[in-house]
Amino acid sequence: MVALGVVVMALFSGCQTAPPAPPAAAEVSTAESGNVFHVGDLVTVMAVPPSGDKTLIPDHSERIGDDGKITLINIGTITAAGKTSSELQNEIHNLYVPRYYKELNVTVHGEQRYFYVDGEVRTSGQKDYPGQMTVVKAISVAGGFTDFAKKAKVQLTHGGHTQIINVEKAIKDPSYDAPVFPGDRINVPRRLLW
Repeated sequence: MVALGVVVMALFSGCQTAPPAPPAAAEVSTAESGNVFHVGDLVTVMAVPPSGDKTLIPDHSERIGDDGKITLINIGTITAAGKTSSELQNEIHNLYVPRYYKELNVTVHGEQRYFYVDGEVRTSGQKDYPGQMTVVKAISVAGGFTDFAKKAKVQLTHGGHTQIINVEKAIKDPSYDAPVFPGDRINVPRRLLW
């Protein structure tokens, strides 16, 4: 009897599948993680009405504060950290239009960003940060290892903290690789013996 009741309820309620769970934050930002603004980044906002009168809203450059925000004329503070240029641009536009202006052209950009690779690589020095980057990719950008590189003891320094990356393992298994962010420094030490 109980089994019949369960079958009847299933027929009347229909088959429902749960909606897919939203992707985790790490999955959402994987493709753009290198292209989003971070605390300390310099953000420049140019907002120009169709008349071209730049005195209405002067160009604004500001480093993102520890709270992840910048402050703009008329609209006040706005969260910039964790957003791409286009996301921030759209948000600023929507805060100004139509409340303060009928139309407005908004452009947002950050400063040129770099990372550094030193030591036993073919072309050491400052490298442009193109977006998503890992230690393995960074070494490739630097021309690869020299014959004297200690590949299992590559040092990645981020925010004053250094971790050791075994690049030999990371090449075979990406789970051993580590992300590189603007301002990071990679040092490939020299082997003492063959």
